[in-house]
Amino acid sequence: MLKLIKNELFKVFHKKSTYIFLIIALLYVVLTNVIYKYFDLNMTQNVSDYFYDINYAEEYINNYNPEVDNLTDYAYYMALLDGYGLSKEYSDDSWQYNIIVEEYIPLSQEYYYQIHSETIDDNYVNELKREMGKIVKALINNDWKYVANNKKEELEKQVNELESIIESNNLSNEELTNYKKEHFIAKEKLELINYRLDENIEYKNDYLNQAITNVENTLYPLTEYVYQQDINQDDYENILKDYYENKYILEHKENTIDEANTRGILKNFFNEYSFLIYVFAIMIAGGIVSDEFNKGTIKSLLITPFSRIKILASKFITAFLAIPIIILAIFIFQMLVGTILFGISSLSIPVVIYNVQIGEILSINIFKYFLIMLVANLPQIILLMTLAFSVSTIFNSTAFAITITFCGIIGAQFINALALSYDIKILDYFVTTNWDFTQFLFGGKSKYDLSLYHSIVVCIVYFAIMLITSFIVFNKKDIKNI
Repeated sequence: MLKLIKNELFKVFHKKSTYIFLIIALLYVVLTNVIYKYFDLNMTQNVSDYFYDINYAEEYINNYNPEVDNLTDYAYYMALLDGYGLSKEYSDDSWQYNIIVEEYIPLSQEYYYQIHSETIDDNYVNELKREMGKIVKALINNDWKYVANNKKEELEKQVNELESIIESNNLSNEELTNYKKEHFIAKEKLELINYRLDENIEYKNDYLNQAITNVENTLYPLTEYVYQQDINQDDYENILKDYYENKYILEHKENTIDEANTRGILKNFFNEYSFLIYVFAIMIAGGIVSDEFNKGTIKSLLITPFSRIKILASKFITAFLAIPIIILAIFIFQMLVGTILFGISSLSIPVVIYNVQIGEILSINIFKYFLIMLVANLPQIILLMTLAFSVSTIFNSTAFAITITFCGIIGAQFINALALSYDIKILDYFVTTNWDFTQFLFGGKSKYDLSLYHSIVVCIVYFAIMLITSFIVFNKKDIKNI
């Protein structure tokens, strides 16, 4: 048996097609790393992105008709023009730019809305003008702490006022809930502004500032979910993950946001390279039996002192072993290319994931994370490989085996979309809704409300059916006319 497997591996890795594939895989890895290095995959917004519709804003303002057009749109475009005028003085990675976008434009929008509304609150309008003036002064003086300290004073005042209101006994349940929500948000923002000042974090495009912004963005939806009874559990869990994972970044000062490095590509290894793995596994499994029939070498193979079961088993085991071999090859390519382009310093940064089920942050070494993802992705790869192997064995056609398997991959997307959109019970027993075990990792759950046990059983049943059918057909094949 071992001799058969060794012989099969020798044949697989001495094919020209295998070497061609490895060259293509290396080039694909190089291209992927180049894209990560020179293209902004995080879609970080810069000046030109934010003000992309500035020409339309000017046209809208010039043709604005208060009797027909929307006042909110008018106020937004006026604020956008104001912000654009200020932003031209600064680079898109400066703290000034971020303050203009995050602080000045919202105030300006509210200002223009108020002064053109039917009822004008002069005190509120003057307060908006003062706040805008403070921001402009800070921009001119290059003093980001001036903005931060102003926000701190406002938040301290707001927190104290809300605490006094909450402690009073004159509130209905609904009012009390609303004030508690406001208090939670204000208190969290105050903690963040104190952190910014203590750690000297400017309002610019670095990972700590981005983490602060991300935490702030979760506060409003988080309070809504906490105080609502009708909660979308999936949305709530995603908000919790964003909140705690970004809190971890601030606490440990580890840049887990940046994925444009060796660590980031390893983290997304199976998203980036799964197609390569599928192609190689299907190519090997789809031809390892049918090629023997097409070339006529099956007769000489069957006259050896090995049973048909052992011969087919050796071929299946060889196709199976090809999977970790190609994954290891691509992993080595990635490490070599990633080290050349990015270095290896990022590998010390862990993968951080919030496990909703246990309510804890998990900090996982990148190589351990890679192995976990490998194990979770293997069932899908093995099932596709087994499908190609079975079709190849039954129909003696490499092209048909490869075509059917790739049609299965395409069809899986359609079936899974149906399963997500409609409650069709029979789809719970399709292999495609069960073979993705990554969704069960780190406290996750199936998108189709299926249990881990259910998915394991379904995958084993499909695997057994395909493999047993292959052995039965191969054992009964008539090779006299081949």
